[in-house]
Amino acid sequence: MVLSTGFSRVTQQSRIPPPAFRPLRPQSAVAFDPVRCLRLRSRYSDCERCAEACPAKVLRVTGAAIELGADCLRCGRCSAVCPTGALQTAGFAVNPRRAAAGTTPLYVDCWKVPASDSARDAVRVPCLGGIAVHQLLQWHAAAEGRVIALVDRGWCSRCRAGRGARHPAQEALDAARALLAELGVAECALPRFESLPPPRTQMPVEIPQPVAAQSLSRREFFAGITRRAARAIAPVTAGQPEEDARSRRARLARIETTARSRLLAEAAALGARRGRPLPAELFPALRVSDACRDHQVCAAACPTGALHVYRGADGAVGTAFDARRCIACGDCTRACPEQALTLMPQGDGEVPRGATALRRCTLRECRDCGHEFVDSGSSEICASCRKTRSVARSSFLQLFPPARGVHGGATPSNDRPDPMDSNVTS
Repeated sequence: MVLSTGFSRVTQQSRIPPPAFRPLRPQSAVAFDPVRCLRLRSRYSDCERCAEACPAKVLRVTGAAIELGADCLRCGRCSAVCPTGALQTAGFAVNPRRAAAGTTPLYVDCWKVPASDSARDAVRVPCLGGIAVHQLLQWHAAAEGRVIALVDRGWCSRCRAGRGARHPAQEALDAARALLAELGVAECALPRFESLPPPRTQMPVEIPQPVAAQSLSRREFFAGITRRAARAIAPVTAGQPEEDARSRRARLARIETTARSRLLAEAAALGARRGRPLPAELFPALRVSDACRDHQVCAAACPTGALHVYRGADGAVGTAFDARRCIACGDCTRACPEQALTLMPQGDGEVPRGATALRRCTLRECRDCGHEFVDSGSSEICASCRKTRSVARSSFLQLFPPARGVHGGATPSNDRPDPMDSNVTS
């Protein structure tokens, strides 16, 4: 059953407030919005992607804070893998007009390479490993036919930000190439590596500061200093009171996943030009078993609103799933008391048309309290009232124990009226 778009839309009041990014450290290139962080939002989350991606191992994730050490490399690999965009690293913006102005490949080079050795209109970033998949799609669209060429200088295996034999941008490049190929982009137009090794003796030990890595005008240089000074005056981290208060207010708000939205938007636009549908593997799938007891804890735990409660026109309620908003974090599966949910991050081979109803239930009025509850067919009262009755029954039996028979045995319980039965009169 596919629901109308009204069921899948999150109301404006429940959406998260506009992002308020602050440096994790004074004058740090890495900015952080704590209310977007999965780990800080929910006790069900085990997300540590940023810490796992950090090549210097100076990023630490706990249930109460995100901590960044002084030896941060400014490579951006943490923000590239963050599923909600809670982390952002400066230096990865691309001017669309500049990207489209040319016929040669649009080269993407590392800040460690001297600016004089890069192509004249090259995009220079702190580290190629900090490029996310959605950024490659955005650059491909902005380049308007120019091939995106990530320049491989042969330094990555020796660089602290490289961390490993594989090129740090290999995974994102492979994912972008596979997606673009499915959308009908020709092999010759796909983003690629281009090997252009300079002398190894030219490689600096650390990633340079922006003023040394980019060619800036005098006006841009002083504007940048002003912005950095303003950030340094009142740096805010995840552990400070003002951010904690904001986190509490927004804990139940839904995260607007900008990176995923941009990825789907760019993919849809590129596919439309070539008459190609969006690949099914972009949409996670969620299945619910008969063990579900309609607690709706899963919907409350979902950070993006992909899993949400709906009410139909006939008064029935249920749980619906919108794969377009799902980031496959798995919070819903961990929150389910019955473990009734199965998440398939790569989807089930189908492209969803909208929000799909996973469960549909009817409501009935509780005979005791009058509130509505999900009708399971086994009781006329809600779970809260059943619990209240059980406590009252136990208290009654403690005060008035069953009478003893002539042989010392207890009188059978079915011989005594139920003190909580509303049909029993005094």
